Amino acid sequence: MTAPVRRRGGTWWISPVGALALVVPITLLLTARLDDNAFRLFYRSPKSVTGETLLLIAVAVLVLGATAAVTASLAPSGKRRLVRTTGVVPRRLYSAGQALFWLTMVGYLLYFAVGASNGLRPADVFNALFSQSNYSGDLKEQLSGVAGITTLTQVGIAFVIVATYLLLQARDRRLALQLGLVFFLSLVRSFIASERLALVEVTVPVIVVLVLAGGRSLRRGKRAAARLAPLVLAPLLFLLFAAFEFSRSWQFFKTRTDESFPVFAVVRLAGYYATSYNNGELHLLHDPYPGRMPLDSIAALWSAPGIAQLGLYDRLSAPAPVTAQNVLERFGNPEFNNPGGVTTPFVDFGLLGGFLFFIVCGVVIGLLYRGFVDGSPMGALLYPMVVTGLFDLPRYLYWTQGRVVPAVVCLVAVALYVGRPVGVSRQPLPRRRFPAPPAAVGNRVPEAVR
Repeated sequence: MTAPVRRRGGTWWISPVGALALVVPITLLLTARLDDNAFRLFYRSPKSVTGETLLLIAVAVLVLGATAAVTASLAPSGKRRLVRTTGVVPRRLYSAGQALFWLTMVGYLLYFAVGASNGLRPADVFNALFSQSNYSGDLKEQLSGVAGITTLTQVGIAFVIVATYLLLQARDRRLALQLGLVFFLSLVRSFIASERLALVEVTVPVIVVLVLAGGRSLRRGKRAAARLAPLVLAPLLFLLFAAFEFSRSWQFFKTRTDESFPVFAVVRLAGYYATSYNNGELHLLHDPYPGRMPLDSIAALWSAPGIAQLGLYDRLSAPAPVTAQNVLERFGNPEFNNPGGVTTPFVDFGLLGGFLFFIVCGVVIGLLYRGFVDGSPMGALLYPMVVTGLFDLPRYLYWTQGRVVPAVVCLVAVALYVGRPVGVSRQPLPRRRFPAPPAAVGNRVPEAVR
């Protein structure tokens, strides 16, 4: 009989069930309690979401979480490990990390080059920073990327995951500086392009790796603190959200509301979830399956280079699809445009197809979580990205977006590269980059992990 997944201290809230439980119940309850007057007052949109749809969302999340938990418990344990011994650094993983870093730098170079070609100047960024006014979206328009090229910036997600595993094994100043640079560029991008997700999707995976990989060596008291980490991280998340809203929406609404900024920030944060559920209802009503091809559930396909330029979805889907923008303009508020991640598969595939979609997702997530806990290359590298999608599921379906494809492709390639058997010839890492702790390896040169 297959042994169940062994839960380590502090990891419950990064498991599939734990991550969903942190976000979904409270946001569903909040949406249910807000009435039509509150929706119109705070979000300038009528409340359309019904109790039946909220119940459908709750059941779908239960199916996803239960499937992932059962799969993780029944899946066999892998034989290979991403990192086997503390203080011994895998040469292949280090080489892969350097390749990912330079790919990320190329992506950002192209990203800012596109902005410069569209008229973006450093003075524009400094003006927006010092005035704390970035609501117009002009900077974002100037940074509109080139599909398939500037998305190389997303390789940064893969890099921060690999770099975190390496830095947990041994100190390395160069790698730490590279990690800091990627975080800085993500922060700049999230501000000037009004793209908070760019910062979130490099931060969450690092926290996930630190909680599990770092938590294995924690003492009992610190493990208890790790279990309560959400109580600290949630306020920090709100402060980060509020800081971004101060330079975005607050600069516009501060002369149009009597609320203080803290109250405004709370209402705004709640609105991103409540309006997502509401928008899901609108799409179920006005843009349902059947009648067109699936869209957001396989968004990465339709936004792929070449396919996007050809407008293949519009050509193949008949009749012409009702755009999300049109639905929100007619029945909601385009300012809050998150489509709702849980309802998306039901919009694309219908009731039965939606539940089948979440069952398949649950199986994949459960396998990756089991691999993550066991330390197998594929699970250890990919599951931290999965957690980002679990936290963001009420808003939209993160895993199927084109923005995740570069990171997923790179992480799969790295997992296959570091997971295959090492040949007879093995080269040690330079000591100047990863000095091995004396207590771990003595005076021996650290060898590559098989």
